[in-house]
Amino acid sequence: MFRIFRHRLAVFSLGSLVLLLLIGCGGSEEALPTLAPLVVLPSPTATSLPPTLDISTRPPESGVASAGGGNGSASAEATPKPTITPTPVNPLINISDPNPNQLLTLGSEVEVRGLVQMESDQSIQVALWSSNSRLLTEVAAVPNEFGWQTSFVLPPYVSGAATMRANLLGADGSILSSYDVPVWLTLNKETATRYLELFRPTINAKAVGGFNIFFDGEILLPVNRTVTISIWADDCQTRVARQSFVLGASNRPVYWQGFVVVPQELVGPACAVASTGEPGTENWREASVPINVLAQTELEARGVTIGNPPPDDEVFAGQELFLYGTAYNVSEGPVSVSILMENGRVVSQTSFSTDYWGYWETAVTLPIDIEGLAEITVAAGEGDTFNESTTIIRVNPAPTPTPGP
Repeated sequence: MFRIFRHRLAVFSLGSLVLLLLIGCGGSEEALPTLAPLVVLPSPTATSLPPTLDISTRPPESGVASAGGGNGSASAEATPKPTITPTPVNPLINISDPNPNQLLTLGSEVEVRGLVQMESDQSIQVALWSSNSRLLTEVAAVPNEFGWQTSFVLPPYVSGAATMRANLLGADGSILSSYDVPVWLTLNKETATRYLELFRPTINAKAVGGFNIFFDGEILLPVNRTVTISIWADDCQTRVARQSFVLGASNRPVYWQGFVVVPQELVGPACAVASTGEPGTENWREASVPINVLAQTELEARGVTIGNPPPDDEVFAGQELFLYGTAYNVSEGPVSVSILMENGRVVSQTSFSTDYWGYWETAVTLPIDIEGLAEITVAAGEGDTFNESTTIIRVNPAPTPTPGP
């Protein structure tokens, strides 16, 4: 457009100049010079503009950029953006509740929770195991913003030592992380319709290989009126000794007692277990505690126990009192028993021998005129092997005779 305007301005200026010359010479009679013919300028032609650039067209996604200039061109491959790879989570789980060795009551609901590091395709499983590896229950846990949690009702089958275990499982079901907490399962005898309770052995009680170990407890509705006592070794996974006995028929709780011989070659941690019924059945009941088995050659493997009467037992004056127990490392040696009343009166003093497994027993008829607390002392061994044990019982007045007809 600028070039066209410039041509038109040149034509206009030349015509104006000729007109002024004619006006200036209008009064002269001299002949005017012949005008040279005007130069005819070429008509302007429109120049084609390039087509409008469509800026909506996106560049190719091949990652190749191109540029051109003159007669040459260049191209280069663009550098790809780095890929962010998430850091794998180290699988880890623990249990924060219940606390170690916490008492849990059978038949009640327990809440279990803890912390966890896990992937979205992993899962959590919680199990309750008895000390001799009987699976009592198993439930799934739910992750939350604080960790994980679950709850379940404690089954009524087993009391005593147990383990609460949390497993973190992979997508294929494999165990990636595991955490154990020892707990103690206790009875609620007021609500239980059937139970077995273990009084002795107590927790971590001493036993000696080759000698008897004493069991006692209370039971309600034993299956087939039978109680079985046993010793478990190899981390309480293998039963190595067993003894069963039959009780009298009763619909009420019954006190029971029994002995089992500990294998002579057994040494170290073990479990003492009492049960009735077949494991896994609805009527099965069981109780267990950890014990420690000593070799006969150890200095601590000496002593004497009183199996009967049990602590705090009540007896009547004038009746026969049956006593028994176990003496360790004094096999077939002397055992003495004395009964001393709280007023200082010595009721009885007797001596006898044990059998091959250290078992001893005796019977004493109590005088008819005694009453109150009595201390029973059992002593065994001589010199460096001497040991004794005591227990307290209460002697009630002799029953009043019922007059005859």
